[in-house]
Amino acid sequence: MPHTLPVSESFYSIQGEGKCTGVPAVFLRLKGCNLSCGGINTIKTKSLDSGATWRCDTIEVWTKGETINIVDLLESWEQNGWLNHLKNGAHLVITGGEPLLWQDKLVKFLNDFKQFQSFLPFIEVETNGTITPTKKLDSFISQYNVSPKLKNSGMKKEDRLINEALTFFTESQKGYYKFVVSNQSDCDEITNSFIIPFKIPSQKIQLMPGAETKDDCLALSPQVVEWCKEKGLGFSSRLHLLLWDKKTGC
Repeated sequence: MPHTLPVSESFYSIQGEGKCTGVPAVFLRLKGCNLSCGGINTIKTKSLDSGATWRCDTIEVWTKGETINIVDLLESWEQNGWLNHLKNGAHLVITGGEPLLWQDKLVKFLNDFKQFQSFLPFIEVETNGTITPTKKLDSFISQYNVSPKLKNSGMKKEDRLINEALTFFTESQKGYYKFVVSNQSDCDEITNSFIIPFKIPSQKIQLMPGAETKDDCLALSPQVVEWCKEKGLGFSSRLHLLLWDKKTGC
């Protein structure tokens, strides 16, 4: 039986956030998420609720998708020249939604990739930090871009803060954190709920503007930089928003 993946989109671009901002990358966005940042009703209403101050900027993409044969997917990447880009140093960014919902399928995908190409690229997984990777999947991954959700996401604490998963990512040499912030209370929450209890090193943390559009990102960025300076943390912009605004797949 052929191996498949629930794919929302794949495209070749540059990494727009976090530690590897600006690096050429092939993005593989998988369908579905275990959170709905923006509020419990935001998928249906497309509005903020539940106390959220920002909304996931790809929510209209990862709520859709189709089941794709992995060999067909890799053959299409080969025809587009994306496999050559990966051979030449582009990263493979596995994102969502929440891609760790599909760990068994990802292991099969990466095994098939290696058999198809006889190499593996640098692989980033973008995760909300609520699901612990399996040992099998972890053996393939080069870097985790962990973006735990704060109260400003509109999600309940018991759904967005999972001790076992956060401990794994903090202890892993591959784990790097980026937090979406909109105000000072967000920064205090990061310190009190994440940095202190999980002993996350400051050099592994970046703050990122809680913005859904280019204009919002530009407006909030100077203040986020000041919070970074105050707390000794890194800053991550949202390069894809600055270049293409809300358009995805660029």
